[in-house]
Amino acid sequence: MYEIKSSINFGFYFLAASIIALMLSISSVFQLTAWLESIEMTLILLVVFAVVFNLLQTLLGKRTASWCTNGLSYYTFFGAQRYAPIEFIQQIKVHRILCSTFTHVKLEQKSIFLLSCKLNTQQKAQLKQLGYSAG
Repeated sequence: MYEIKSSINFGFYFLAASIIALMLSISSVFQLTAWLESIEMTLILLVVFAVVFNLLQTLLGKRTASWCTNGLSYYTFFGAQRYAPIEFIQQIKVHRILCSTFTHVKLEQKSIFLLSCKLNTQQKAQLKQLGYSAG
């Protein structure tokens, strides 16, 4: 089975860090009530934890997406490996938001969004051979 691993989407992490910095600057500029500021700080900490957790798993190789001629193998947020056969994939779209690229894989019953991985040129060429337009 010929498989190609996705590359790391550093634009996603740059965008997440920018959002976190924006949230921190908003909290320091406006004088909010104590309970509202504590809710905002809790939200910021949760976002930071999720992004750092995702980045560590990506750098350790635990969060990859592999495309092969038989389908897509990917990892969920909690690290469980999933497989989507090529027969169930209906559409593959690549969305670009600011500096980040997101891959949207539409299956028959659900949708998969690959945030921390992006398609490389080999994968785009392989998907074109299979009849999907990605990129």
